[in-house]
Amino acid sequence: MMEKEILELLRLERMREPLSPSRRVREFQMRLQRIKNGEETEVAGFLLARKPPHAPRDAAYYLLSPLSPSELEGLGEDEFRTYLIVRATENTRVSGEVRPGSYVLVRGIIDAYPLGNLRMIHASSIEGKDYSDYWKDYREFALSKREVVELFERTIYVRDDMRKALIYSLYGVPYILWGSEASQWGEGFEYTVYKHRENMGLLALWKALKYLQSSLPWELRLGKETSLEIIDPMLDIDFRTRNPNRSDMKYYTPPSKRGLVRIPKWTEKYLMNKRAIGLLPQDVEADPTDALAKISETPFVLMPWEEKPYFEENREFRQLIPNLLVTIFINRERFRSMSHDELGRLREEHLKWRRWGREEYSETFGKLTTPRGVFHLGMRFYLDARLFGAITRFYGKITDKAAKDVREIDDTILNEWNVVLDEIIRKRPEVIMKLEKEYERYIPRDVRAQKALQIFHDLASTSPSGEVTREEFLREMVRGGFNERDALDMIERFIATGYIYEPFPGKLRLVR
Repeated sequence: MMEKEILELLRLERMREPLSPSRRVREFQMRLQRIKNGEETEVAGFLLARKPPHAPRDAAYYLLSPLSPSELEGLGEDEFRTYLIVRATENTRVSGEVRPGSYVLVRGIIDAYPLGNLRMIHASSIEGKDYSDYWKDYREFALSKREVVELFERTIYVRDDMRKALIYSLYGVPYILWGSEASQWGEGFEYTVYKHRENMGLLALWKALKYLQSSLPWELRLGKETSLEIIDPMLDIDFRTRNPNRSDMKYYTPPSKRGLVRIPKWTEKYLMNKRAIGLLPQDVEADPTDALAKISETPFVLMPWEEKPYFEENREFRQLIPNLLVTIFINRERFRSMSHDELGRLREEHLKWRRWGREEYSETFGKLTTPRGVFHLGMRFYLDARLFGAITRFYGKITDKAAKDVREIDDTILNEWNVVLDEIIRKRPEVIMKLEKEYERYIPRDVRAQKALQIFHDLASTSPSGEVTREEFLREMVRGGFNERDALDMIERFIATGYIYEPFPGKLRLVR
């Protein structure tokens, strides 16, 4: 018994200090108290655009809060609050997005407010800032990678690969500099999980994801509500603020069971264009032609024989959510975008995955990778690049480990969808027939021609422009077992029969 108590004390000793609203308020107030009247300074906070009590009429007066709208709303009646009065005139320069609820940086001279004990700043400028800056100001509260993983391991119980993917999804996706034909998506991510047969574990997963989403601040939850009504008991005023978070870093999971069967229409534009991070358990049978599955970075299938996911009410988890957000937004700043040149390690691993898939699932891999299928080759590499970007944000740097993590997730997902496909072949043969017909349109019957065209598919679908040089195609065919003369003849045969074409001398593209 004594040993357990000692271990618990050691765990508490190692616990990271939570970044609490009360700490922010105290630090804000102490900083204001240290500034003398007449000193020039700058102060960041949320502009409430609400007149303070008994405001003079010689200028525009607003309240500035050190807390975000949701944190301010969540304070208890007896909890300490503080504000700074912003005095703005026609000489105050305004830049960026400045509206009720915006996170802003105010520069000016500190003074005393004529009424009460509040401080005031004569604003020379008000600059709208990104909502993420609010979190990045507290870098010392960021969690290590180990701390993030352990926090989820103690709270949400799913199998390891699904938990890892869930953590990666929270970091969002850097902008991938790709070819003009690729969908120019935002930072969003689709973490989808489908059921296979009757699977009550999916509802358990939904409850776990709802617990996660409900732990996040209102500003980071995608919902219909665009403003908050806040009442301040200290000043006896009420005000309305809009959501200051204008980024794609908003998280959505269906609020009701109906959303598990059909995504609400109002969310489609966000999820389909990657303008939000979707945590999406789908209480529908896995279908390899499903539109959402084809654009999901991680289209998992939860098997009925697996242990049901669940979560534990965890006070530490909720307390450390602000620390987690600090971590996410700091790492997001490091990787705003990624170029195709930075994906070299991933491309090599992805092509290994394709070769393994063709050997392991020779009867089904081709069908799943047609344009109608869940693993459409061109789209799959783009989605893997996005997953790689999210994992890179988690690690804080580009590593071989990130590419291997993508490979492990792809292996799992391919295994799951092949189980699904075996059952669809028996129950819904019309779906398989459509995939087979499409596969036959793209792949010739001759075995050597099939192999050569697969090589071209792999090169073209991992190229940002979709183009392959003759030299590159020839080199890979020779590496794949063709002699040079046969390889050259095969290239001319593909052009003559309309599988590929040559838009510019030396450049080859697939006929779609």
